[in-house]
Amino acid sequence: MKKLNLILILVLLLSLTLTLSSAAIKEPEIRFATTWPYPFHGNAFGPGAIGGAWWFAYEPFAYYIPATGEYIPRLATSWKLEGNKLVVNLRKTRWSDGTPFTAKDIECNIAFLHAMWEWPYEIAGVEVRSENTVALVLSSTHPFLIHSLLTDGAISTLAPYHIYGKFLSEAKEVASLGRKIWELREQKKTVPEDLKKDYDKKAAAFREKVNNFSPIKEIGRMPVVGTYEPTNVTQTEMVLTKNKYHWAAGKIRIPRVVFRRWSSNEFVWASLVAGEIDAAHPSIPKDVVDQFNLLNPNLKLKAVSDLSEFALIFNFEKLLFKDLTLRKAIAYALNRTKIRDVAAWQAKDVSDYAHGVLKSMEKTWLSADFLKTLTNYSYNPAKAEAILKEAGYTKGSDGLWRTPDGKVVAFTVSVYGPHSDWVLAAREITEQLKNFGFKVDLKIIPEGMRDTVMRGGDYEAAVEFGTAWWGYPHPAMGYTRIYQGEVADFTRFPAKSKFKTPWGDLVPYELTDKLQEVTTKPAEAKDYVMKLAYITNEYLPMIPFLEKVLPIFYLDGKRVTGWPEPDDSTWSLAPGGIERVYVLLLSEGKLRPKL
Repeated sequence: MKKLNLILILVLLLSLTLTLSSAAIKEPEIRFATTWPYPFHGNAFGPGAIGGAWWFAYEPFAYYIPATGEYIPRLATSWKLEGNKLVVNLRKTRWSDGTPFTAKDIECNIAFLHAMWEWPYEIAGVEVRSENTVALVLSSTHPFLIHSLLTDGAISTLAPYHIYGKFLSEAKEVASLGRKIWELREQKKTVPEDLKKDYDKKAAAFREKVNNFSPIKEIGRMPVVGTYEPTNVTQTEMVLTKNKYHWAAGKIRIPRVVFRRWSSNEFVWASLVAGEIDAAHPSIPKDVVDQFNLLNPNLKLKAVSDLSEFALIFNFEKLLFKDLTLRKAIAYALNRTKIRDVAAWQAKDVSDYAHGVLKSMEKTWLSADFLKTLTNYSYNPAKAEAILKEAGYTKGSDGLWRTPDGKVVAFTVSVYGPHSDWVLAAREITEQLKNFGFKVDLKIIPEGMRDTVMRGGDYEAAVEFGTAWWGYPHPAMGYTRIYQGEVADFTRFPAKSKFKTPWGDLVPYELTDKLQEVTTKPAEAKDYVMKLAYITNEYLPMIPFLEKVLPIFYLDGKRVTGWPEPDDSTWSLAPGGIERVYVLLLSEGKLRPKL
């Protein structure tokens, strides 16, 4: 009831705001909610990048529709493999400032990705064959890599040559040094200390220079090759204007996109009910959802799997969490079903295993017989106590557990504040672990500080996304995230170490590489998935507690109309970047002003 009262108050305030501001609206627009860095710098490599404007400003070579397996050309008109080269034919289009988009922009962009993010080093070189044809020279042509290169929004348009070209010679130098180091490590060779020092010095200086660069300050705008350019950004609102040079500009019928700041899920709920925004995907308590149709009958709901899990992750640089017994005890001590019910009631239950395969895909990839060989971590506090005592932990008269060397088991669970569903989960996790006998505190990560805190290792345990199959619904995507991607960056889990398994000592990082190479060969892929599932479940780099379902709320008929039918395959593009759904519908002219 308190939540509903809060929403009604917010709806009233938003309605008053709309009444006062509606007269100023002179052209059709569509409204969403998101976050962005402020002051806004317009630099993809700067702190906070460009927030939720990402998919509107940047274009991948193609979109991939998971429901149909179809690739929809975007910045590319076609592509093909020629030996170890991915040859891409580019659209004849322009940046939003009128500058022609060419293969030189791709060359510049790849150099910046290597120099700034040390990725993707699998691109060994870039051949500019003509103004509109580029060939990416690859060290590997496995399907997973090709898919990522085609569909990742970062590959092509973050660093336009006519804006970032002044840094290009330095970018290429840093990129070359970084890739040499990567090659040596891939070959399991020792990196010369002088090479490492030279790279570290030049990379740090270059990154500082680029991080501080602001197109908004230097040239007064942020030229984009995507559908919309950020043109007016304040702390509370970000306005994007149609790129009149975009190849689909003639089809785009809505010239403005307006983002309200996603300050909290509660604000977004109220904005949806008040008709202040046209679509959003907040996690919403069931009692609130039940009232939505009464408060706004034009509000529709489409639920799709987000192809991701929420998880409790650990910082493996902290001595406490190097102990597998403690991690297993935490898994047994958590009532994950209750955590799900508190945080996201509509999510899928994952309260038994922690194997890294999405629950919705479990039967496809893991047999019932194999699952029986895994440790089942269903809620069992008695089991948690037993394994702790067996490992030498003791529980004092104060009710607190102590390590074998007599120290109280004490740690902090960090959580990003703007994600209210994560906060709800973190609070429940903290309370459950306190009740079990651990000394646990909750720490809220302020808005805009998530990457800084997590990548900097300034946490002990945290609520985060765990496995995620965004963009490509395959276990390879999830295990890449866990052992080579963002989760690996956050946790520092020793993914390149050997772990004992029924098949001998195995290295999850290497298994992930091999899985990426056989994504189109189900029988071979299942063998690697099984081995990775075993390591993930038995060595617990994280403890998942729900599979996220993406509830997409959209308003039909106030400002815009033309939303897809509920069974339309376009919705399956939402996981990992729901803005792509909006961009696709806008650029195809399907979303249009309500007349």
